[in-house]
Amino acid sequence: MKSYKTLLYFLITGLFLYSNLLGMAGDGKKVSVIIVGHGAPAKDFPKLKEYFKLHDSHTPEAEEIENELRNWPRNEENDPYWAGFMKIVEIFKSKFQNFHSVHYAFNEMCAPTVGEALKKASEDKPDLILVTSIMFTPGGGHSEKDIPAAIEMFQEEHPEIKIEYAWPYSQESLANFINSHLLRFIDK
Repeated sequence: MKSYKTLLYFLITGLFLYSNLLGMAGDGKKVSVIIVGHGAPAKDFPKLKEYFKLHDSHTPEAEEIENELRNWPRNEENDPYWAGFMKIVEIFKSKFQNFHSVHYAFNEMCAPTVGEALKKASEDKPDLILVTSIMFTPGGGHSEKDIPAAIEMFQEEHPEIKIEYAWPYSQESLANFINSHLLRFIDK
């Protein structure tokens, strides 16, 4: 549970600072946010073995199973990652109401996809959509390739919509955040 609080603190701080740096907090611009998580399989999904067996095959059968998995009902018991991520999104929505709208997406195994979240956010008619990932460190395929590719694909179909990928995080800021987090445990 503490790791979710730590993740939440950094995500909220980072997005708040980023929006203030751009001068968007309170200047009348309608800024929508999409927070992207990795995604995890639901423990009670009955075709989990088949999913992992076919995962990279890109066959129609694999796509059908992946679609079924993405849309499988989630709760705290069958997907603790999903539950923790959704808690972060809900806290973010309640604490930072200066954003026009807040949405969420997953890279895999959960719905909605980044493309689906971009579509939903664009329906709110924002001036800007900020997309960020809770995957903080560089070098990950999802953050460096998959999310930008989904944004680019959506942007090609909707060039009139301004989208900014608020990533990567500053490695110095991450180190400072980790230090601040650790200092909380020294005085316990």
